[in-house]
Amino acid sequence: MKRRKRLALSALAGFAAAAIALMAIGDVRAEAARVEQEVLARYGGDLTSVCVATRDIDPGEKIDEGNVEVVEWVSSMLPVDAVTSLKDAVGKISTSRIPAGAPLSSVYFERRESALEIPHGKVAVSVASDAEHAVGGVLERGEIVDIYLSRDALADRLTQAEVLNTSALATGGGDVSWVVLAVDQGAVKELLTAASQGMVWLVIPNVESETRDEGDTEEGVEGDVVGQDANESEDGQVGSSFPGASDADLGASPDESESDVS
Repeated sequence: MKRRKRLALSALAGFAAAAIALMAIGDVRAEAARVEQEVLARYGGDLTSVCVATRDIDPGEKIDEGNVEVVEWVSSMLPVDAVTSLKDAVGKISTSRIPAGAPLSSVYFERRESALEIPHGKVAVSVASDAEHAVGGVLERGEIVDIYLSRDALADRLTQAEVLNTSALATGGGDVSWVVLAVDQGAVKELLTAASQGMVWLVIPNVESETRDEGDTEEGVEGDVVGQDANESEDGQVGSSFPGASDADLGASPDESESDVS
């Protein structure tokens, strides 16, 4: 008898627990329905199934069932191009970071065209670099740099180039790890050969100083030419200081002059 009573009490306790659990589930569902209605009342519109990231998805990751799920979302709060089918999402490659909980849309999978504008007659070359070799990492797009290779305690100037992009500029900050340069086609082979031996040095030339030096050089050359002309006038054209006198007259001997007088 006692055993039967214990079994009956156990069964009753089980039924009671099940009933409580069902009531709790019902309360949860009721609460969810109430929240849903409040959201719909606040934002309006219907609910739509949409693919949502279950975690942060980095650029280059493939979308699969492990990083997205389909949930109900207020239609009026969804992007116009939201991905609503898991079949349409799986297999896509993200081109930008997708935050956890964000609805998937085409903006996360856009293939952006290259923003590089390569000057006419130039080619774009990417070289590894760092802050030490890239003027502290302060290079800006469009900046002109001289490229040097340092070896055996000597530095050789390879060519001049224009900065098209850097890793710091492309990512909005951080340390420099690469630099894209626009160089002459004929300098590419030498630059790549030098880069294979180690990092090249990027040097920003002093444009004002170079202009001033070029001006001084031109003035010096002109001065030398003027001085040379003056010397030639003194040495080769002595008679120019005697208007009307010919070279023959100036070159006549004293005897010839006396004979002419007599």
